[in-house]
Amino acid sequence: MIKSLIAVTREIDDPKAALGEIINALDLEKNLLKNSLGIITCFSEFEETGVLKTICDALPFDCIGSTTCLCASGQDIDQILLTVTVLTSDECSFKSTVIPISGKYEDSINSSISALLAQFGEKPALLLSYFPLMNTVSGDMILSAIDRATGGIPLFGTTTVDHKMDYSSAKTIRNGEAFRESAVLAAVCGAVNFSFEIASINEDKIWKQKAVITESQGNLLMGVNGEPALDYLEKIGLTKTDIATGLGVLPLVLDHKDGTKPVARAVFTSTPEGYAVCGGAMPKDVLLSLGRIDMEDVLYTTEKALGPLAEKNCLILSYSCIARYLVLGTNTMAEAEKVKEVAGDTKYLYACSGGEICPLPDADGKLKNYYHNYTNVFCKIS
Repeated sequence: MIKSLIAVTREIDDPKAALGEIINALDLEKNLLKNSLGIITCFSEFEETGVLKTICDALPFDCIGSTTCLCASGQDIDQILLTVTVLTSDECSFKSTVIPISGKYEDSINSSISALLAQFGEKPALLLSYFPLMNTVSGDMILSAIDRATGGIPLFGTTTVDHKMDYSSAKTIRNGEAFRESAVLAAVCGAVNFSFEIASINEDKIWKQKAVITESQGNLLMGVNGEPALDYLEKIGLTKTDIATGLGVLPLVLDHKDGTKPVARAVFTSTPEGYAVCGGAMPKDVLLSLGRIDMEDVLYTTEKALGPLAEKNCLILSYSCIARYLVLGTNTMAEAEKVKEVAGDTKYLYACSGGEICPLPDADGKLKNYYHNYTNVFCKIS
């Protein structure tokens, strides 16, 4: 069994004052069990002012996490917020690692995962995962490499993001250090109870007409129904400007034909060859359709997915795509408010995401790891 503790601070300039707020709220001497792990979510400037490192240095357990542009926990919702969520247990154990994602990243992943798993006497039940936001290596590429290295241990987490237009301060976090090009993982071993759910595109907003991906390479969509990808996308109503600048509120939706729920994909840009650069893998022979998302859909799908999970004596981790945040327009906190409302007395952490990591069950109930766009992913832990 895993219990959770939560603390927040808005004190971004005074590390000592921020630490005092966190320590007082956690009351570690009274609440900490044998093994613990901290999950950090924060506005990037908490790292720049030294608050992040001061807090992590003072906590007697590993802390992992990422920056974000908006987070929420309990009654607190804000951009300028640092949250500490502690998993603590007498039965479960936790170990973390940092994996450089540059150069031969697969070698780094394989060696780091091997060393991480060697610290346990049994196979971990869950990996909490925080990926860097990089132009050279996509989140789906990182996920696939980790999936191969672990033999399919469930992965849940987020790709880091921040509040800047170029995401230049978006970083993953481990023990007070922040990384631009490293993934951070924590393995959870023991009798942990967990379940997953996703809030993605409203089924009513997905086109019934489906095409087949006939040519692709990784996250490059090259051919659809036997014709060049961009020709097909223009045929269904997307302008060259839409495609060159990213689809925004017009996600592509993939049906893997294996019983799992559809997976949404963003289109980031196009290549000189006429390929669409997408936010995740675009496997050949998968069915492709077009979706649409607006504020009403964001709130509806989040309430529908979260409602059945919310109960006392558990923790819910919620990472929601920044595209959903942008769809909210000036009411940027609306989805966080909906999570707070639906969670009720349930402890929760909500944060905006640059890409979502969450398993889905296939037709036989077997969990498969997927990388998502336009999605709010949920992990219930107890």
